[in-house]
Amino acid sequence: MCYAIPGKIIEIKGDIAVVDYFGEHRNALNKFLKAKIGEYVYAQGGILIDKLPESEAVEILKIWQDKFFELKKTDRRLAKTTTTDSTVYSHPLLELMQKVNLNKELTKNELLTLLKAKNRDELNLIYTTANNIRQKEHDNACCVHGIIEFSNYCRNNCLYCGIRKEADLNKVERYRMTEEEIFNAAKYAVKELGFKALVFQSGEDEWFSEEKLIKLIKEISKLNILIFISIGLRPKETYKKLYDAGAKAVLLRFETSNKRLFEKLRPNTSFDERIQLIKELKQIGYIVATGFLIGLPDETDDDIINNILLTKELKADMYSFGPFIPSENTLLLHHKVVDKNIVLKAIAISRFVDRDSNILVTTALETLDKDARTQGLLAGANSLMINLTPTKFKKKYMIYKRRYDAQKPIKEEITETINMLYSLGRAPMDINYED
Repeated sequence: MCYAIPGKIIEIKGDIAVVDYFGEHRNALNKFLKAKIGEYVYAQGGILIDKLPESEAVEILKIWQDKFFELKKTDRRLAKTTTTDSTVYSHPLLELMQKVNLNKELTKNELLTLLKAKNRDELNLIYTTANNIRQKEHDNACCVHGIIEFSNYCRNNCLYCGIRKEADLNKVERYRMTEEEIFNAAKYAVKELGFKALVFQSGEDEWFSEEKLIKLIKEISKLNILIFISIGLRPKETYKKLYDAGAKAVLLRFETSNKRLFEKLRPNTSFDERIQLIKELKQIGYIVATGFLIGLPDETDDDIINNILLTKELKADMYSFGPFIPSENTLLLHHKVVDKNIVLKAIAISRFVDRDSNILVTTALETLDKDARTQGLLAGANSLMINLTPTKFKKKYMIYKRRYDAQKPIKEEITETINMLYSLGRAPMDINYED
């Protein structure tokens, strides 16, 4: 399976290439690859990452052509906003959905009204409307990225995290993948599994120095993929050097927009410093994925809406948020697990607030409910990740308990994911580049 469909460049406008996918046109940044009109390319995250020979591209496109249009039909069918319950049409919620469909901005109180919705008809209307907007903005494009968790060491003591520095060593077996192991895992993901974008994630592990990280990124960049890094708080200068070495995307959540809650749950860390770094990453040129946890202790509905609004304010290229799931290695073990529908409502509301955003369905959501990943995609999300960490390490990256993917073989997870995406009519066609 290839996690991106090749396209042909039909126009160049400065640093922007217009790429044709079976008659559909998408913009992609051509700043790094310097491809030319007529060449076949792969794009990820709105960036051209690799060229391929015309003969190879044509063969791949032959396989995809019929499937491509079949998937589009399925997606359009599932994105229709219809209901047979007449009571919904007289419900005040319908007025808000009409406002959303007219692309009018909702007030904060109106967003809170959506978040408080509870009955099945209300939820169905919210989710189907969000999915309809997703379909209008992105068609059936769905980004599929792989993630490799290369170290579970961390210098921080975040109260909610299972790999916090002071976690019980009897319950957390620490590991660091070697540079060779990381590269080999990446090579396998690209050459054998067909991934075109990989996220390299760890705790805030200072053993991986700036020098080690730069060397690693330079080596991985030879695979011609979109490289995401998720390594926490590092100096702006380090991130700039990693960008120059080949990393072009970063995943860094702010966790909560509530500064008081942030500093309570993340002792000895600074909310302002984290927000400033996210802004600086955008200035450097990174594709930025950011977001928050839902269901933290003492969190309010206001906090959740403010989280969504802050993600938009930060000009996130990708929204990344998921449920707080208590971990055995923290004082929050017995805190209640958030209701799945609150997360699904947050996905839908994010789609209303930022219509053309890219919204990630996290593996944590699937840990709540085996069908939640599908439900998230039908509530307005258009992106997901598959865990490609080697099995012997994956089961040790226990940031929360009962991780859905901890024991599942990689190829089994891939097969299940692809079958699920096809059932929803989604295809791995890249998103538009937005300046």
